[in-house]
Amino acid sequence: MGDWNVEADTEKGRLYIELSGYIEGEEAERSTNAVVEAAEKMDEGFDVITDIADVQPGDAEAVENIKRGKEAVAENGATAAVRITPESTTGQMQFERAGDEPYAVAMADSVEKAEKLLDQRRAEQ
Repeated sequence: MGDWNVEADTEKGRLYIELSGYIEGEEAERSTNAVVEAAEKMDEGFDVITDIADVQPGDAEAVENIKRGKEAVAENGATAAVRITPESTTGQMQFERAGDEPYAVAMADSVEKAEKLLDQRRAEQ
C-alpha cells in the first residue's frame, strides 16, 4: 500500500508531490486527481518538486496515471521540475516510461536540494 501528498504553494509558485510505497488502482487515480486539481490552482510558470524516493513500481494503470499527471502539470503551465529520485531504478524508469515532459526536468537527492536548484534557475532567468 502506498501513501501520497500533494501541496500547491501558489504564493511561491511551486507544486509539491510526494509518492511513497506501492500506489495502484483507485489510490493511483485519487493521487493523480489531486495533482490535476492542484496544478489547476497554479499560475503559469510554476515549478514542480516530485519526491518519488520511496515509491515502488506500480502496474500499467499507475503508468497511465503518472502520464495523466504529467500532462496536467504541463497543460497548466509548469516550466521546470525536479524529481527526487528513488533508490529503485525501476521506480524511476516507470516515471520515464510515462512520457516526456515539455518542461525542464532535473534530478536531486533531497527536497532541500531540489528547492535550491529551482531557486537558482529562477534567479538566472
